[in-house]
Amino acid sequence: MIVPLCIVLTPYHVHAQPETNFDVSFNVDYSAAEQLVDYFDWRGSNPEAVAALPGNRLAAATSVLLARTSRPAGDFLQALKNFRNGSQYDNDIYGLLPVKKHIGELRKLLAEAKKHRLDTRVVGTLSAYFPVDTKISASFHVYLVAMGNERTEAFVRRVVWNGGEPVFAGENNGEPVIIVNLLRVLETEPAVQVQYIELLATLAHECFHATYSVLKQSLPDSTKPRTPPEYLLDIVQNEGIAYYLSMEVHRVGRPLSQTWFAETSQSMDNLNKALNELSSAGIAPARTQELLMNANLSGSFTGNYGATAGMRMAYEIDTKLGRQALTETLLHGFASFVQTYQKACGRR
Repeated sequence: MIVPLCIVLTPYHVHAQPETNFDVSFNVDYSAAEQLVDYFDWRGSNPEAVAALPGNRLAAATSVLLARTSRPAGDFLQALKNFRNGSQYDNDIYGLLPVKKHIGELRKLLAEAKKHRLDTRVVGTLSAYFPVDTKISASFHVYLVAMGNERTEAFVRRVVWNGGEPVFAGENNGEPVIIVNLLRVLETEPAVQVQYIELLATLAHECFHATYSVLKQSLPDSTKPRTPPEYLLDIVQNEGIAYYLSMEVHRVGRPLSQTWFAETSQSMDNLNKALNELSSAGIAPARTQELLMNANLSGSFTGNYGATAGMRMAYEIDTKLGRQALTETLLHGFASFVQTYQKACGRR
């Protein structure tokens, strides 16, 4: 399958949709970030309790996954002790080293998030990106943390709770939970108000994934991917719309730069190359996994070719065919997303 690049650009329009069918809430848990900051600020003395917090456990386990390595049991607890005490440690795969340097900034951002009722703002932002006539009811846990692998600012994991402890589950099992690393949010710029907008955009992105995962459970099997190219296109749709949503939170109607159009065009080319390679008969399983992971987990805007191409596709659909056309693709899967994008490419 070749996904054409749409080159005709039109002005951006603001969209609004009723929220009557969007019954979604988010329970934001600040304890993982707050207690980790207290521990590194020598206001706490129980590393076992800090390591056992659900948010920190989820962030630590996912950091190991993204580092594409393995760690023995108790490694995260030992890393907490070593980094606070200034001891040497082989590899900071948990992203703990910057915590000491940013204690004051982390406290300010946590206070800003609570002041502006982050959960309510996210729901208001998210509702416009789902089909208006489709009932969606769900409640999610959100964990704000102050650590994690440098490759990602936030992520969604599916877990089963066993006596209050999170156990990772497969794609169709457990409940989706959202984790946001506040240290990465601090990288935007020093003003806490700007950092809050970055946090809102990031959280809305991940909450989109969690909400979409609930919607997907009600969709027919025909919308679900079965082959490597289809799994890639599923990533393109899911990540593309989520990145487009967070971009719109940031830019609030300001025009996009020529650099953005150039980089997203290159990502479209890279997406087509990856689709061709994944369709080849002799591709090795390790190469398939690499292409799928790099589609969204390469660590850079242009490297995340699948997500970046998907964002460009979502932009073209939204600006040329309207928000309803974009949200309707969520009901029909990745094939509908590609077909609707191709229709947008033909709109003058």
